[in-house]
Amino acid sequence: MTYPDGKIVEYVSEHFIGWRVDYSTESHLLRRYNVVWTPTVVFADINSSEHYREVGYLPPHLFIAHLAMGRAQVAWRTHNYSEAGELFDALAGDYPESILAPEALYFRGVCRYKATGSDVHLFEAAGALERLYPESDWLLRSRPWVDKLGLQ
Repeated sequence: MTYPDGKIVEYVSEHFIGWRVDYSTESHLLRRYNVVWTPTVVFADINSSEHYREVGYLPPHLFIAHLAMGRAQVAWRTHNYSEAGELFDALAGDYPESILAPEALYFRGVCRYKATGSDVHLFEAAGALERLYPESDWLLRSRPWVDKLGLQ
């Protein structure tokens, strides 16, 4: 992978195994992961199963939040709920202005619920979304929790 920004290089080196695919010699990987546009960043687990992807260029200050989301999504989708909850929490806290912050708060609640079985985490997520991102689609997605739990 080629990322000229030092923070991106450090984050990728610390948390991922970066792999730059050569179109001319590794077209089988492009087909396997259905890459139809570049740049495409695929977030996969240790078994090479894809769990998240980003397509298109973003400047480093925005891209780093997407890297954090990819990392959190892999943990979530591989049922590492405690780790995923921490990663979503960090994303929301570190990048509150990111378009991904409301999604991170939503999934933080889901992961904490999945890890503990306690409905309170869903309600807390809905409350945080209502306070911080009242226009977010992720708030609307949390409404059934509030209605079901009777916690208006």
